[in-house]
Amino acid sequence: MHEHDTRSHHTSAIDDIVRQITWQSQKQLLQTLSRPEINLTLPQMVTLFAIREAGVCRMSELAEITQQSAGTLTGIVDRLIDEHLVGRVRDVEDRRVVQVMLTRQGEQRLALVEAARRADMDRILARFSLEQLRDLEHLLQLLLDGINELISDRDLARTANGQTNPSSLSRSA
Repeated sequence: MHEHDTRSHHTSAIDDIVRQITWQSQKQLLQTLSRPEINLTLPQMVTLFAIREAGVCRMSELAEITQQSAGTLTGIVDRLIDEHLVGRVRDVEDRRVVQVMLTRQGEQRLALVEAARRADMDRILARFSLEQLRDLEHLLQLLLDGINELISDRDLARTANGQTNPSSLSRSA
């Protein structure tokens, strides 16, 4: 097999593995979120993490960051407010503007999600030696760097064509 063919074969195999990891990780995450002490949907979790990352933000900013429609996001945020995980606050400079922020209960719920994810990851990676963990971390970082570079290149092309660049908003939040 020529180097190009061998590389193509490995690229295809890695793409398949990444797809399977993505699918299985999402199923596992949904199981974690459905635990009684966590009890969140995936969109609620994404919204909570986005709010925590942004600190205090307008709903329009949150919609851009989470890539959700304003209507969908309003429903999600209203449910999070009902559960006392998110609060509304008035903008200091413009009292007409309503912003959202995490409450103490929201922070605590996210801490539960993070602790559960860490425990799950410890269990998943238990069969790896310390050296394998270091190697895997390094290789995954290289993969992530490549993904981020591809996204950045595409965002630059969109910006050059006058289109909105939502992924850069989520990285800056």
